[in-house]
Order: sequence, then structure tokens, then C-alpha cells
Amino acid sequence: MPFLPFVLLLAWQALSKSASFALGWATALYFGQVPGSQGRILAVVSLVAAGWVIVIIGFAIPIFTGALLEAAGVIDRNFDVEAIHYLALVGAIVLAPPGVAGGLVIGEFRDERTVSEWLRLIPVSYPATFLLGLAVLEMVAFTPFLLIQRWRQKRALVQVPLVMKEGTDDDDLVEAVRAALASIGIEDVSVSEATGPKAWPMRTVGFAARHLLGAVVRGDPMRLRAHGLEIYAYATNVAILGPTEDAHRVRAAVERELAFREAYLTWSDDSQQIEDELTEARKAANGDVDGLRRRLDEVQDRMDAASLNSEEWNVLYRMRLQVEQAAARRRDDPDHH
Repeated sequence: MPFLPFVLLLAWQALSKSASFALGWATALYFGQVPGSQGRILAVVSLVAAGWVIVIIGFAIPIFTGALLEAAGVIDRNFDVEAIHYLALVGAIVLAPPGVAGGLVIGEFRDERTVSEWLRLIPVSYPATFLLGLAVLEMVAFTPFLLIQRWRQKRALVQVPLVMKEGTDDDDLVEAVRAALASIGIEDVSVSEATGPKAWPMRTVGFAARHLLGAVVRGDPMRLRAHGLEIYAYATNVAILGPTEDAHRVRAAVERELAFREAYLTWSDDSQQIEDELTEARKAANGDVDGLRRRLDEVQDRMDAASLNSEEWNVLYRMRLQVEQAAARRRDDPDHH
């Protein structure tokens, strides 16, 4: 059958593309749309972690267990495995987690991009990579059901990617989301810990989020419900599920409210430093709009010269406009807060 290899190649390509599509949907659903190169790094790291879990559970455990049983005389012959295969398995098991940690350090998910930071992460990278991979596999398994449910209920899913600031926790994030809802007239909000299959990947990925991804959220994933909306807040993302118009309105309110509170809306060190400068300029305005605009122009010059992707630049420019407009409103209306 001369066409069989060609058919198998096409089948493999279709399967791999389908798997990549499912993985992309799954990580976007639970992590949010992480901007720029960091989003690509997170996708690659997630794929490596999931593959590492599959290698351990699907190959390493059966093969090494069989070898031990054969050595103990329990079975006559193990799988037909050459020594090079054992070495490859050991190499994959040993090297993948440090590689994941290195990719996240290089990708600026950590505060420091140094060899010492990478070495410090190596011990914790093994359990963190396993849980990250397990979470990704859970995401891939649950995402089709969530997408079908969303389609049947005619609901939209929109997200706000973020990084919580040092010293904050899930209570701070929930309070910020509640304030955002209040700003558009939604006051009656129920808050509870997220439970059920939807929350399993968020709970599984929590250790990796804290120790590898650099997200400083502590505690459990939280679910807020109001006016037919479900909002899941945890780690690197606020996911809003509900009727299309309402979901987008809430996302806009969350982005406005989180801009100057406990979270960064950008990911790189350079962009987060500019976020801090904009927040400080907002606090120090004291009614001097002209002085504020001069300061914002200086920040704008650094922002324009910085190595930022378009998503980060757009977020920072929107924040700059928010600072300027808020100061102008306070000047024109002293009673406005």
C-alpha cells in the first residue's frame, strides 16, 4: 500500500492541528489572552508541560514498572525497549521542568531574568510543571463541553488578563471586580469559591501560577454571580460569561477599575514600570492639570521609545487618557470624586 505512509502523515498533521487548536482554546479560556510574546511562550510552556505529563503517565511509568517486574522475576519479558529508549525517557523526565522554568524566566514571567533565578526555580519546577500539565489536560478535556454549553445558552466569554501586584490576594481581586460592577450599577453580587469541573483546572494550576508564572494571587478561585453573569477570578485572568452585550460592558468596567488598583494589566517589566508611573502621576495630580499633562508627556515619550508590543502600548495609552480625563473632571467639578 504505497499511499499508506502519505495517508498516515495527513492524519497525523490533522490530529496535531486539532490538538493545537484545542490547546489554544483551552489555555485562552482559563489563562486569558496573554499579550504578545509572553502569550506565545505560555502556550509553548503549557504544551511542553502537558506532553511531560503524558510521557510520565503513558510511557515512563509502564516501561519502568515492567522493567522492575521483569528484574524481580514476576514477568518473563518487559516491552521491547532498547537502552537508548530508557536514556531518552530519563532525559525527558529530568530536563523538561528546568526547561519550562528557563522559558518562563526568559519570557519575563519572573521579576528577575538571571541564571540564579532559574537555578532557584529548578527544585519547584518539577511539581509545578506536573500540575501545570495536568491542568492543561483538564482544560482540553473540559473546554469542548464548556463551548457547547456556551453556544446552547447563547452566552459570550470575554476576559481580562492581569498580574496581581505583590502583597495582594484573591480578596483584593474580588473587591476590585465588585467595585467595577458597582460602577455600572450592578450592586447585588453573590461571591463564593468556584467549585465543580469548571474550577478544577484553576485549582490544579494554582501551584504553578504562584511558583512558576509569577502570579501572586493566593487562596482559591472565586466566582461572582450577578444579573445572569458568571465571573471567575483567579491568578492571571478574570473571565466573564454571560449575554454578549452585558459581558462586554462588564469587561470594560473591569479594565477601567483594575487599571489603578491591585493588578497590572500588562506583563513585561518595562510596561509594568510605566503602569506604576501612571498610577503615581494620578495620585500626585492635586488639581494641577497642566503639570500633570507635562508629566504624562514625559511618560508618553518613554512609553513610545520602550520595547512594547501593541497590546501593552494600547493598554498604557488608555490608562494615560484615563488619568488625564479624571484630573480634568476633578478640576471642572471639585465635588466629583
